[in-house]
Order: sequence, then structure tokens, then C-alpha cells
Amino acid sequence: MRLEQYEAAIKEKKNEMIKLGMTKGLQNEETIYCSQELDKLLNDYNRFLLDNKHSKSLNPYVDLYSILRKHVHRILSIPYKYFTT
Repeated sequence: MRLEQYEAAIKEKKNEMIKLGMTKGLQNEETIYCSQELDKLLNDYNRFLLDNKHSKSLNPYVDLYSILRKHVHRILSIPYKYFTT
């Protein structure tokens, strides 16, 4: 796999994980499995960068933090009445 392919696969997997997390919940088995797949992709990407001495590796925690912060903010902005039955 090439650098651009890893980056595209990571972006696609992140979007899939976010969608699953938002629709099925963070504790859902599919969401957890998708998260594990993303972890594997990130590990492979970092190994690729180290092996090929490319630019600095992707920091998944900073990236994931910004994604989660954005979506938590969206969820918290939903009025409380929508969560009650």
C-alpha cells in the first residue's frame, strides 16, 4: 500500500466509525470492531512511515480528540426534550 492509500483508508474508516458511533452507539459491537480496524490501519501506517522514513507519523490521539470534541459538542447542543420519551 502507498502513503496516499493508507491516508485514504484511514479517513474512510474514521468516517465509518463516527457514523456507527452516532447511529448505533459507542458500546455497539460493530463500532468497537470498526475502531479496532482503524487502530490496525493507524499502526500499519505508522510502521510504513518508519520503514520508509517519511515525514512524522500521524498522532491518532490528537486527531481522534478533535473528532470526538466536534461530535460531543453537536450532541450536547441537542435540546434535552429530544432524549426523553
